[in-house]
Amino acid sequence: MNIIRDKINIILDTDTYNECDDQFALTYLIKHQDLFNIEAITIAPYSHHKHFVSVPDGQDLSYKEAKKICDYFGVDSSKVYKGSMDYIQNGYAQDNDAVNKIVEIVKNNEKTYILAIGAITNIALAIIKEPTIVDKAEIIWLGGHQIGYENNREYNFKQDIEAVKIVFNSSVPLTVLPCNEVVSKLNININTLKEKIGNKNEFYDNLIERFHNDGYNGIRVERPIFDVAVIAYMVNKKWFKTTKISCPEILDDLSYKLTNSKRKITFVTNINREKIYNDLFQRYNM
Repeated sequence: MNIIRDKINIILDTDTYNECDDQFALTYLIKHQDLFNIEAITIAPYSHHKHFVSVPDGQDLSYKEAKKICDYFGVDSSKVYKGSMDYIQNGYAQDNDAVNKIVEIVKNNEKTYILAIGAITNIALAIIKEPTIVDKAEIIWLGGHQIGYENNREYNFKQDIEAVKIVFNSSVPLTVLPCNEVVSKLNININTLKEKIGNKNEFYDNLIERFHNDGYNGIRVERPIFDVAVIAYMVNKKWFKTTKISCPEILDDLSYKLTNSKRKITFVTNINREKIYNDLFQRYNM
């Protein structure tokens, strides 16, 4: 007897144009629409001062990129919403389309998973705007490093430390996928990408070119595609080892301080790289 699995309600919060990871992750999510009901794609803030990319610039680039990917795969691009134009740690506290849409969707569903693969600003602002959403949402976030590492000077984390603190100090169910020595195991060579998805279509070839040179971090022939891990976690949690701990405090040097009296959150401690990439390439070729 075939068991029909209800689709999981998903909001993807993504800085789509930053590096190449988000483009791979959004594509991977779209390729799993048999599992997921994509409710919205909300644009997370990012900036690169040395490349003269402000947060509003990043919002425009990511918004256009997300809509382009949706259009290519026949997904309703009206589900893409611009988000925060600055970081909470800079005093930003405004409503925006992404924050309002997150609140609306979570309130209307019995359960919504928010997959966060950028700065967690939009989600923190949504919690501030409507604190009751913590009872109907669950956040899966790629950010920071593993417990015990010297600091969390990782891009998604350090861009908006105040947003991280707001989410950590809330009661929303939270899973953290650390980068260093955990999700960084998704390191892959461009030649493998060319072998697995190259020459299939113009979109995949552009993805590979973006992998090679994302415009911000120089030429790379090898790098981890970090963000696909968040999608894979929702596809099959058996590919991940996790631990539940009392929510750590964030110190001034951005290191974690372990606690024993706070609510429990989940940290991913290891991943099955082979199974994740096998599934990704299988889906990309469907």
